[in-house]
Amino acid sequence: MLQKIRTFANRYPIIFSSVVMVLATILTEIHAEEWLKKYIDYQSACYITGIVEQGVVSVLLIILIAKLGLLEAAGFTRPSRWKQLWLIWPILVYSLINGSDLFTGAIKLDLSKPVLIMLYTILYISVGFVEEILFRGVMLTVLLQKWGNSLKGIYFSVILSSVLFGILHLVNFVMGRYSLLAAVTQTGFALFFGVFFSACMLRNHSIWPVIFGHALFDFFGNLNAISIGGTFSRSHDTSPQAALIVLLITLPLLLYGLFILRKVKPMSLSDRPKASLPTT
Repeated sequence: MLQKIRTFANRYPIIFSSVVMVLATILTEIHAEEWLKKYIDYQSACYITGIVEQGVVSVLLIILIAKLGLLEAAGFTRPSRWKQLWLIWPILVYSLINGSDLFTGAIKLDLSKPVLIMLYTILYISVGFVEEILFRGVMLTVLLQKWGNSLKGIYFSVILSSVLFGILHLVNFVMGRYSLLAAVTQTGFALFFGVFFSACMLRNHSIWPVIFGHALFDFFGNLNAISIGGTFSRSHDTSPQAALIVLLITLPLLLYGLFILRKVKPMSLSDRPKASLPTT
């Protein structure tokens, strides 16, 4: 069975990646919070549901990567292999921008709810894990096993995996959490972030910086939910003007990612795990 999965992933990486994405999405969209809210407040129920579901899916994805023999190719490398970690610096800037209200004092964390703050923090760490392992760890890695032997193939794999990363965010519209414009906007800047994270992972030879960079950015993105006088809501809308501003602000990440990708070394056949994705 495992051999068949490996062969299928090698021959049809786009289909394989799409199937894994759909299955992972289904598993992280189980509304267990509707049951949990009978016992705890709804906000905590949502956070715990997300933590558990995303944590379980992350473990399953790592097991899948290991079974495919792609742990090292997916960036689960030793610190001695890590290179040029400084290239991740833009996400620190964007995280500071995202959390500017906290740093200016416009919002203050509600320190009277330490458990809620802890759950919020763990939730966004789990988001960083599940999304990066899925799209960079599984999807990008599998695509590169097929097309990573040329710079053109690397760009193709990065852009395709990032497009799928963006498309995933349309789930927020399908599930009724985001308006269409908000979901489309999120899809656009998620694509930009996807290219950036992919380039950093490949240049760094590690998935860890992008996991925690992703988590850091998302952590600062919804601080109002755990602030004094703040409100918790899973719905989101935006205006055309705000959508345009967000896309313009995040566009440099796309350009930066494409720029640093040019120094990624194409894989030779000898670089590919011989026991993982057979070609016959």
